[in-house]
Amino acid sequence: MKCSRKMIAGVVTSLGLSFAVAAAIILSSRNLPAPLARYLPLTAFAVFAGALTLQLDLERFNSWLFTDYGLYGPPFRFDENPLYLFVSTDAFWIGIYALLAGYSAPIRLWLMLPVIPAAVVGFSALSYQSGEPVFRIGGGMRGTTRGDEMRMIYTSANYYDEVLFRDWFEQASSLSRPWTNPNAEHVAVYFVSSMQMLDFREFDEIGGDNTVATICLYEEDRSVDYHGGYYDCFAERSTVEEALAALRAREATSLGENVDAWYSLARFCDDVEFSVDAVSDVEREQICRGMVLGFAESLRRFVEEYGEASVQVSFVRSQAASRGLGAE
Repeated sequence: MKCSRKMIAGVVTSLGLSFAVAAAIILSSRNLPAPLARYLPLTAFAVFAGALTLQLDLERFNSWLFTDYGLYGPPFRFDENPLYLFVSTDAFWIGIYALLAGYSAPIRLWLMLPVIPAAVVGFSALSYQSGEPVFRIGGGMRGTTRGDEMRMIYTSANYYDEVLFRDWFEQASSLSRPWTNPNAEHVAVYFVSSMQMLDFREFDEIGGDNTVATICLYEEDRSVDYHGGYYDCFAERSTVEEALAALRAREATSLGENVDAWYSLARFCDDVEFSVDAVSDVEREQICRGMVLGFAESLRRFVEEYGEASVQVSFVRSQAASRGLGAE
């Protein structure tokens, strides 16, 4: 409630100042010499056109002009800079006053008035088309397997240049790498040519002609692979969840699901380099660290469930001993 009152007070104050400025200009204009006063409406509407143009969301407007992006709602952003809003409002009413007062510039000068917004929009459009390729980061989505993640980025580049995409990606600090993100193991970054896909998060449409490039990131070896067009980053790499499921199916012990789960994890960690003393954001390093640190508790549960003299406990002890794991 306090924030709302402050906001209302700020708006009222700004409107009051705006009205005061407009009134001061109108009153002072009465003392202008006639040759200058006749240009008052033209000057006012020129300022109005300029201030209004500066409130145009040029990035969004250019996306509408040059991509498949559908422009929904007005292309103006009046809340971005209140100063431009008040300047345009003041200039408009000053111009109306000047016209009602009978001031009028030559018609040929009025015909030049549209040049101001046209120049701003034209320069912006020319820069958009002739400048460096545009990149716009979109949202992310989890893959079908836990640990897989997809990101979508729009690009105006209609060709694949590995240097271009590598340089841009290396400078894109807002895109986290999976080895620094505990929620992702493998990340596929798709650069698409459709702004519509980006805005509507149409991940199921990725592929074929609409994908300019793909970057694959893998946390297990901290690698970054670049590919032209669409590439399936997840086909040849297994997440921890997938690898453990495959091990359980391939090397079942017939000693119980919990024993199979522990053994598959132990087998999986045989090929993982990790430090017991250091916490890691890399999923496979952290899960193997947890397996070692939690072995005593795991063994206690096996003994509690199956008994000290059971074949299950004997199997777990033998496998642990071969890996240098102790119960203490």
